[in-house]
Amino acid sequence: MKNLKYIFVFLSFAISGQTLTIEETYSLAKKNYPLIKRHDLIAKSRQYSIENANKGWLPQISMVAQATYQNEVTELPIKLPNLTIEPVSKDQYKVFADVQQTIYDGGMISKQKKIAEINSQIEMQKTEIETDQLEERINQIYFGALQTDEQIEQTELTKNDIQNALKNAESKLKNGTILRSNVDVLKAQLINLEQKQIELQNIKKSFLDMLSLFINNPLNENVKLQKPEKILVENQNKRAELKLFDLQKNALETQKSIINSKNLPKLGAFAQGGYGKPGFNMLKNEFDVFYIGGVRLNIPISGFYTQKNERALLDIQMQEIEVQREKFLFNQQFQTIQNNNELAKIEKLIDKDLELISLRESIKNASLAQLENGVITTSDYLREVNELDRAKNQKILHEIQFLLTQYNLKAQLNN
Repeated sequence: MKNLKYIFVFLSFAISGQTLTIEETYSLAKKNYPLIKRHDLIAKSRQYSIENANKGWLPQISMVAQATYQNEVTELPIKLPNLTIEPVSKDQYKVFADVQQTIYDGGMISKQKKIAEINSQIEMQKTEIETDQLEERINQIYFGALQTDEQIEQTELTKNDIQNALKNAESKLKNGTILRSNVDVLKAQLINLEQKQIELQNIKKSFLDMLSLFINNPLNENVKLQKPEKILVENQNKRAELKLFDLQKNALETQKSIINSKNLPKLGAFAQGGYGKPGFNMLKNEFDVFYIGGVRLNIPISGFYTQKNERALLDIQMQEIEVQREKFLFNQQFQTIQNNNELAKIEKLIDKDLELISLRESIKNASLAQLENGVITTSDYLREVNELDRAKNQKILHEIQFLLTQYNLKAQLNN
C-alpha cells in the first residue's frame, strides 16, 4: 500500500501538476536515497552475528587423525618368568572425535549478542545522520526554486505595467505628441524582461531537475512547489548524533563487561571417542576403540595481567566520545545563535521592504498619471517601475531567506 501511495504521488506530479510540499520532498528524498539500502544490509549483518553468537551453545566438534613414530616406548623394567609382555609399537595411529559442550561461559555469549545488537544500532544511526543531512540540501534546492518562481511572477507583473504604458505611448505617437524614442525605450525594456524570464525559467528548470534526482521522479514545469508557512522552531536539540554518542558509550560499557566475563571461570563438558593403536590400554598393542568423557573447569589467570590497562583504554575512549559530544553541542549552539540573529535581522528587513514597496507603488502610480498627461517621459516612468520591481524582488529574496534560515535551523536541531 505504501508503494502504491508513492506511485500515485509520482503520477500526480507528472500529469496533473499537483502541489509538492517540502515535507513530501523530504520524505520522498529519504526513501529514494541510495544509502537507505544499507538498512537491510545492517539488519542482515546483525542477524548473522547474533546467530553466530548463539551457536556458541552448540557442541563444538572436531575430528582428528594422527599418525606418529617415537624413538622409545614404555616397557616393564623387569622380566617375569613364563610371561612375555610385548612392548607397544613405536609407530602409533589414532582417529577420534572431540566434543566440547559449554555449560557456563561467564556470560561471554550473551555479551557478544549484546555488542552485535549495539553495533547494528550504531551503523543504523550513522545512516540516519547522513539521511537527515539531506534536509539541508533539499532546503537549498526547494527554496531556490521557490524564489525563482516568485521572481518569474514578479517579472510578469512588471511587464504588465510596461505594456500598459506602451499602449499609452503608442497612442500618443500616432497623435504625434511624443517621439518614437519614447516608445522604443519601453519596447527595449520589455525585451530585457523577456530575457530575464528566459534566464529565470532556465534556473527554475535546473532546480527542478536536481529535485527530481533526489525524489527519483521527473518534475515538469506544471509542478507547483508550495511555499511553506513560517514555523516556530523549538530550541531543543534532537539530532541523531546525540543518540550515536550514547550508543557508542553503551558499546564501550559492554566491552568492559566482556573483559570481566572472559576472566571468569568457564565450565564445560567434554567427550572424546575414537579408534587407534594402541587404545587407552597401553599394554594392548593392537587397534582398539577408546572413549573418555567428563567435565572441565577452566580458570583463566593471564587475563588479569592486562585487565586494568584494557579497562583504562576503554575509559579513555569514553572520554573521547564525551569530548566529541561537547564539541558537537558547542557547534550546534553556535549555529543556532547565528541563525536566530539572522532571522531577527531579516524580519526587520522585510518590514522595511513593505514600507518601501508601499512608497514605490505610490510613486509609480503618480508617474503613470504624469506620463499620461505628458509631464514626464517614458524613461522617467520606466525608472520608477524598475525601482518598484527592485523593491519587490528584494522582498521576495528576504522572505525566502527567512524561510530557508528557519528550515535550516529546524534541520540542524532535527525538530
